[in-house]
Parts: sequence; C-alpha cells; structure tokens
Amino acid sequence: MPTAKDSWLKRFNTYYAATEQNKKLFSKRIKQLMVMLEDESFLEYLSNPENKDDILEFLLSSHLFDDYIMVSEYDVPYIQDNDFGLISYMKTMVGAFQSEHYMLGSIMRKQSKIYIELYITHLERRRNYDIENLKDAFKTGQSLPF
Repeated sequence: MPTAKDSWLKRFNTYYAATEQNKKLFSKRIKQLMVMLEDESFLEYLSNPENKDDILEFLLSSHLFDDYIMVSEYDVPYIQDNDFGLISYMKTMVGAFQSEHYMLGSIMRKQSKIYIELYITHLERRRNYDIENLKDAFKTGQSLPF
C-alpha cells in the first residue's frame, strides 16, 4: 500500500512540476515568511541578544524545535545545533516550501506556524510600546508625530 509520500513522488515526473505544486499549496505560508524576512524590526528583534532567552523559550514551549534548542541545568534555553539560526531557519523553511520535497507531513509546516505566532507576538509588543510612547509624549506636552 503506497503512502501519501510515495504517491506524491510518483505524481510528478519532473522537479519543476513538484516545486510548482508546493509553491501553489504553500503560497500563503511562503508569503508570510517572506514578509517576516523583510521586516527589519522583526529581524532586529530576533538578532538582539536581550531577546534570545524569551524567543528560545517561546520556540521550546512548542516542542517542535527539540532537535535544535535545549535547556541547561539552570533552566536556561540554548541553541544546541550550531547550524540553527533564528533568521537562517526562516530562510530554510521558505526554501523547503518551494522545493520538490513532500511537505504535507513535514514538521516544518508546524514550525512555520510557531514562527508566525512569534511574529504576531512581536507586532503586538511593538504596537503596545508605540502606544505607550505616544501616551507619554501626550502627557509631557511633546509634539506628536502626526
């Protein structure tokens, strides 16, 4: 009895056909990841060492990144795999979604959702920070940016 993956591999006779099907199936996820990769504030957030522990805890809590992130004996998360980078992994996910590989059962689909949740959390924090700054500016009589 052929598996879904076997059926996928037999369904396309060219690399191009398989990649086009993946691009069609995962176009929304690819676009979301590309937006995240182009957002300078999110990239700064990911690369800021002050945020590293919070980000790693967020990713670790999903139990989908256990191959890359470990917890020390002092309950401090750290990246175990030297090849794993927070930003480079987003690029890896985009590449995988655009590849000829069978992605319907891939763990990257679930991992990309966690990254999107992290991005949404970042946007909410940034918005709340901006609102607080506007309130402070209004209270102190400073000119507002609009």
